Amino acid sequence: MMDKSAMMNKMRCCCISVDVGTFIFGIFSAVISAIGILAFATFHLWFGAFSQEKDFEQWLRDPNSMPSHGDAQYKKRLATYMWIMIFVFLWFISCLVSFIFSVFLCYGTHKRRPAFVKAYLVYGIVMITLMLAVACYHTWRGDIVDTLIQLIYCGLYSLILLMVKRTYELIRAEHACESTQILTSKPSMNI
Repeated sequence: MMDKSAMMNKMRCCCISVDVGTFIFGIFSAVISAIGILAFATFHLWFGAFSQEKDFEQWLRDPNSMPSHGDAQYKKRLATYMWIMIFVFLWFISCLVSFIFSVFLCYGTHKRRPAFVKAYLVYGIVMITLMLAVACYHTWRGDIVDTLIQLIYCGLYSLILLMVKRTYELIRAEHACESTQILTSKPSMNI
């Protein structure tokens, strides 16, 4: 069985160990996700200022009070506002879930808990599957550039997941070594 220093020398990426790289990625991902959550919390402020939409803030406060400037235009604006809100809500949910799993990854790497690292690994596999489904959708629509961008993003995220997987294996091996040492140590007899 390998000792800890031999495992650390085997699992290195460039100049830092894999678990340190995973921890750094977890912190970076948590910060980016937190910024996304804050952006959602202030969405109604910056969207109104950015788009010069005066009706949007009024619609957010009371959807029925939006002034109707003709039936067709009113329905078009209402549909646009609904799609914007659906998109922003999905963005918020994805940022929230990403933040939670990034915290799991940081906690699992820092406290050497393989279950938390494995939870992020499962989350990452689900995200890769969803990204590939989006790439297939873009291919079906004929958007080659969007498909290539999505596939490049999948490839980069797959490399990150490989780093997370190696961290999980490292932590699991450390726990196996500790368990073996506890089982094989002889109890002392104090008489």
